[in-house]
Amino acid sequence: MKAKLFWGLFVLGLLPFLMGFLGKYHWILDGFSHFRVYYGFYFLVLGLVSLLFKQKWISITNVSLSILIFGNLFWFYNPQNSFEVVDEIKILSVNLLSSNSKYEEIFALIENENPDIILFQELTHPFSERLPEISGVYQHSYLNPSNGVFGIGFLSKTKFNFETLYFTSERIPSIIIKLENKNLVLIGTHPPPPISEDLFKLRNQQFDSINIFVRALSSEVVVIGDLNTTSFSPNFSRITEGTSLRDSRLGFGLQPSWNAQIPFISVAIDHVLVSKEIKVTDRRVGADIGSDHLPVIIEIAI
Repeated sequence: MKAKLFWGLFVLGLLPFLMGFLGKYHWILDGFSHFRVYYGFYFLVLGLVSLLFKQKWISITNVSLSILIFGNLFWFYNPQNSFEVVDEIKILSVNLLSSNSKYEEIFALIENENPDIILFQELTHPFSERLPEISGVYQHSYLNPSNGVFGIGFLSKTKFNFETLYFTSERIPSIIIKLENKNLVLIGTHPPPPISEDLFKLRNQQFDSINIFVRALSSEVVVIGDLNTTSFSPNFSRITEGTSLRDSRLGFGLQPSWNAQIPFISVAIDHVLVSKEIKVTDRRVGADIGSDHLPVIIEIAI
């Protein structure tokens, strides 16, 4: 009876774990892919509990699977090689949450971090109207606020050229930034959340379009934003495949950023992807600013 119970619990965890690998076929399956860390803990705890009940083979199976899952996360915690810093840029990425009115906390974050470049997502008209309060430091900006959740904007201490692109929909703008005197392009983007079959396809189409755009560039590239996916999704490679883009978290940990209000089931959907010649000197998430996302702070050397 005990063996049947523990094998049943094992299958209960195994099914959603395996379903996540089929996420490119359906938006519901894709949703199961993001919680790989939690599957690892589930199998580890189940293995240890089954060992207490002298269920040897069930315990070995569960613990082995948890080790396999955690082993695949090694690269997120493996320190990167040291290198000489030539020109360092600090970037702050903030998904504001369109309903968030804690502006003072956001401004305090900006003052404390003092980034060179800021990307805002879910930028609203009320928040945009408050930005002149910090315009003395960030004299260069491009803002495209919205009444919905797809407003977006850049602030910078350095002069830049910009272009607004609509990779899939005229309702979802992305911003392309070229800093003066630097062989660097920044892409600020916020694809839709895959909460239906249509939005799932639209998000994936945006990934494909970004991939095509990046492959056509001769510059070094940084892709920044709430991508509404974790790197565990089989759809994540739609952005990176055939490019030199890599996850900036490598060497710095998983750094979950959403949901800030429910940290015990949070996942990393706020990303900064960098091309091969760009070195990441620091990467972390910031404190709660009233949004459902934690801000991402990254320092890069080019």
